[in-house]
Amino acid sequence: MTPLTIATLNTWGCRMALRRSQVLSFLREGGYSVIFLQETHTDPTAEDSWWLEWGDRVYFSHSTIRQAGVATLFSPDLWPEVLGLAEAVLGRLLPLRVRIEGLVVNLVNVYAPTSGPERLQFYQQASTFLGTIDPH
Repeated sequence: MTPLTIATLNTWGCRMALRRSQVLSFLREGGYSVIFLQETHTDPTAEDSWWLEWGDRVYFSHSTIRQAGVATLFSPDLWPEVLGLAEAVLGRLLPLRVRIEGLVVNLVNVYAPTSGPERLQFYQQASTFLGTIDPH
């Protein structure tokens, strides 16, 4: 099996075309297989732009254009079969179950809130959700 290289990056917002282009260019140069982005500040209207710039292997959980949002990207050279996709916590927790070269993997993109009460509630929701994932 080809080794997977995984990167995670807080983008501090990628709604604007120039910023998105800079981030995607940086990631292309890194040669990563799987990329978890946090704080994308995207909404559904931005998806077409991302797909045009990166390709169709981008999966989102949106929040608002001013906060949160996560995206999981796969290298243009990697063709995972997506077996399951869910928005566990809107804009903050995006699980993907994929098959890569015959191996089934659960990938979870996480972006926790910074404020105390929201953070506690998030971790409770995340814990509940993660307990439902099939470990096999």
